[in-house]
Amino acid sequence: MKNEKDVKKEVKKLLEKHGWFWWMPPANGFGKVGVADFNALRGGVFLAIETKFGANKPTVHQVAFLSSVIAEDGFGFVVNEKRLDYLAKWMDAFDRAAGSVSKGGQPDPEDGALMLDAIREMTHELG
Repeated sequence: MKNEKDVKKEVKKLLEKHGWFWWMPPANGFGKVGVADFNALRGGVFLAIETKFGANKPTVHQVAFLSSVIAEDGFGFVVNEKRLDYLAKWMDAFDRAAGSVSKGGQPDPEDGALMLDAIREMTHELG
């Protein structure tokens, strides 16, 4: 990977593979400042993903947006080239857990642990 555009390509692939309805708000002066690069919905779950590359960190406004999403029981992640595997693992575990719940069962505790580890890694910059 060479830049943030490459990270975004991989995030798009993961969202498509896992069946999320997603969109990328345009980056311009007319919208809300700090809105994540990707916003997605699946099964009533809201997911916001801010992509970065290298040592780049989210801005104060991006942190505030992702924190607001989390405060409303959504998921807000910061994903760079080193965290793409965490996002992939979270999505795989989410799929399995959602499938179990939809059949009246309980998620596998291993999937819960996997998701928690991934969440911790993708949110540690949010404070």
